[in-house]
Amino acid sequence: MYIRKLAVGLLAPLCLFTSLVAGGVSLDYYLPAGTDYDPKVPTPEQFLGWQPGDWHLRSDQVVAYLQAVAAVAPDRVKFEIMGYSHEHKPLVLLTITSPENHRNLEKIRLAHLALLDPSRKSSPDLAAMPVVINQGYSIHGNEPSGVNAMVVYVYHLAAARGPVITQQLQQAVILIEAQRNPDGGDRAAQWFNQHKSLSAPSADPSDREHNEAWPGGRYNHYWFDPNRDWLPLVHPEARARAELFHRWRPNVLTDHHEMASSTSFFFQPGAEGRNNPSSPAKVLELTHKIAAFHQRALDRQGALYFSEQGYDDFYPGKGSTYPDLHGSIGILFEQASARGHLMENESGTLTFAYAIRNQVLTSLSSLEAAIALRTELLALQRDFPAETAALAAKSPVRAYVFGDDNDPVRAQALVDLLALHHIEVRPLAKAVTVAGQTFKPGAAWVVPTDQGQYRLITEIFTERTQFENNVFYDVSAWNLAMAYNLPFAALDAAPATGAALTGKVAPSPGRLVGGPSDYAYLFNWNSYHAPRALLRLQKAGVLVRGLSGPPIEAVGADGTRMSFQAGAVLVPVGVQPEKAALIRSLIATIVQEDGLTVLGCATGLTPAGVDFGSASFRPLELPKVALITGQGVDAQDSGAAWYVLDQRVGLTPTLLDVAQLSRADLSRYTVICLVDGLYEAAVSESTVASLKRWVQDGGTLLLTGRSLNWAARKELASLEFAGTEEKVSAKNKTETTKAEPVKSAAVVRQPYGQSADLAALKKVAGAIFTASIDTTHPLGYGFNGDTLSLCRTDNILLKPAKSPYETPVIFTEAPLRAGYASVENQKLVANSAAVVALTAGKGVVVAMPDCPVFRGFWLGGDRLFLNAVFYGRTIKASRGESADAESD
Repeated sequence: MYIRKLAVGLLAPLCLFTSLVAGGVSLDYYLPAGTDYDPKVPTPEQFLGWQPGDWHLRSDQVVAYLQAVAAVAPDRVKFEIMGYSHEHKPLVLLTITSPENHRNLEKIRLAHLALLDPSRKSSPDLAAMPVVINQGYSIHGNEPSGVNAMVVYVYHLAAARGPVITQQLQQAVILIEAQRNPDGGDRAAQWFNQHKSLSAPSADPSDREHNEAWPGGRYNHYWFDPNRDWLPLVHPEARARAELFHRWRPNVLTDHHEMASSTSFFFQPGAEGRNNPSSPAKVLELTHKIAAFHQRALDRQGALYFSEQGYDDFYPGKGSTYPDLHGSIGILFEQASARGHLMENESGTLTFAYAIRNQVLTSLSSLEAAIALRTELLALQRDFPAETAALAAKSPVRAYVFGDDNDPVRAQALVDLLALHHIEVRPLAKAVTVAGQTFKPGAAWVVPTDQGQYRLITEIFTERTQFENNVFYDVSAWNLAMAYNLPFAALDAAPATGAALTGKVAPSPGRLVGGPSDYAYLFNWNSYHAPRALLRLQKAGVLVRGLSGPPIEAVGADGTRMSFQAGAVLVPVGVQPEKAALIRSLIATIVQEDGLTVLGCATGLTPAGVDFGSASFRPLELPKVALITGQGVDAQDSGAAWYVLDQRVGLTPTLLDVAQLSRADLSRYTVICLVDGLYEAAVSESTVASLKRWVQDGGTLLLTGRSLNWAARKELASLEFAGTEEKVSAKNKTETTKAEPVKSAAVVRQPYGQSADLAALKKVAGAIFTASIDTTHPLGYGFNGDTLSLCRTDNILLKPAKSPYETPVIFTEAPLRAGYASVENQKLVANSAAVVALTAGKGVVVAMPDCPVFRGFWLGGDRLFLNAVFYGRTIKASRGESADAESD
């Protein structure tokens, strides 16, 4: 004991010196002056050993502290885990309110939801009801002032004493989502902490602490932006948020972010005229009223801030807009970021503690506003159903219908997604034909518009191309039926339907037709899960072949005939009898879990089309994918590709850092994928030469986004671009047109102050375009129609290939389906290439201007990507010869 005390005594002066030099702040810096606090509730410093702002919190520290607070203040604070991230980190929910409210919490919740019930018989006493406020922090993991402020705010709510806090807790139910992105948050915290100088943090913007390694902490485990996932609900974090939102339907929802270090502080409302048209006018009015509370709180501290500029409230997949469509008030906060602990900026230096304080202040002002405007917020919720019903009654659209496109998986996925948004869906009971498209019972679903989610339904199925304001912070289109590539139509009369669905739709069962076979099995490629089924066989070492020719008809062991299209997978049993039992087991799994219809065949002689022994059935080998990652690569696009391969197919790609590409053994891979990014500095000329040889030897090089421009400059592919003044010549030289003398009449002066907005008008940033597909090409295999909706997010315009056979997907003559694109850009996109597949030796370069798996929810584009992965090696130069006459 004596030795231990001596050691502590010797170290104490050093610890004090470090603390003084580090310049930490006291807890009073963050908290309302003059507040009395219960000493039984541990302060963050008492629990953690340091003050918020001294270090960046990890998610495990957040969880531990909040559990400790809830343990000593159970009458105010309820701790729950509402889900887990991909990395199995808890998504923590704190419910904070008065002891009396806690005792009646479920009754309060049900009474709160009853405000949204249009069939309620009595008028509720709003004055007696608490307001519900949902406050969420750091959905972008490297915007950490939010989550670090949250622990201070929670301490205040749990420990403050006196009449003010007592009244606040009585009049409000506070739902705190402690950390909306713990996976990214931990990456950021580790980076900032491990690069902090301990004598004094560096404020130099060039310091390593302020410049995270790729992919940074903004994104979740799969490098997705979680604040774009409120509508598509791809990830567990988003699904947990959605469940909480609909369980409570909060009156106010706050979303605490960070922005560039050179800025100040932003709170909504956003830019004028850039609100979602389906949002109630009252929402904007109340957003303005709430803003006055933030203004006063920040004015008292002398903080600089701005509002009604820069940010909008348009895309319903963001946390500030999604609530607006539900009669809630979504509030975005953006604090200038220290990108660590201390950062130089235009005002001097920005400390992490200062950033935290502003987030604490606006957390408190949000609560203050919600309580002060309580009856107005509750009245908005009460009146929302009737106002929405009146809108629905005036709408010429009485329902939306969508079909399963002969692939029930994507349709069922959409039905399930709509259910997560509490949207009523019904099965179609009687066939409906709209504009030549027939929707049939058993293969189509109906979404009536006469329901409480009318506003959100309108946005989900919108085909809007005209806007009040043509400048957008994010995408301008998000039609989910188009994203899933499902046929759909707006109906002016409600069709006959079955009963409303409840819960998750049971997957459509597969079938084994013809019975077990010792000869061969055959299944079509049109099911969304067909790549997963094929991979099961390939992983097990089973020999498989893919149909590359025209459709055939095959006969089952029991005489049943079935048609099979290009891309159909043949599993020969007779040529690998030692695997017969394994194949039979795998086919059973494919039928049961993948929902495929499989034909068991007793003969390889077909009534129509080529026979099983034809060269039109090409060998399909197990794909080995290298997904290029690292500095300069677009993390979201690479993350989407990683997610689709890993989660939806079960194919584990090699995440190959671009810096390692020169040292990698490329022969290990059949597919190398370079998504949007800047590769010029990272990829040497010798590596480019290696890639060329690898393609020539039979590799599939898959390019998206700006990698196309780089590949053209490096002569990896003979790509030509439209709509630009420059083009890359065959000799890797840049050619420009001869300069013309400037004529005064040709110079049109534009307002300097509008330059950013005018530049935005020239962009194609998140609009949906229609392309036509050659379904006989390997990249078109499995598509049940000849058109596809794709999301365009850039201005890369690719010319069709010179060969008439190498542009399998091309944008149509009038391609814009939804979203904004200038008339000039619409003309440029028209008839440009959506996909080019250029053969080179035994290999192929597949070039796509846009990411086909956009944000992981563009299920319609997944097939293009997966076809390149599984069928890329079957793409050969067209020689005008029959498949049977070809040899490799």
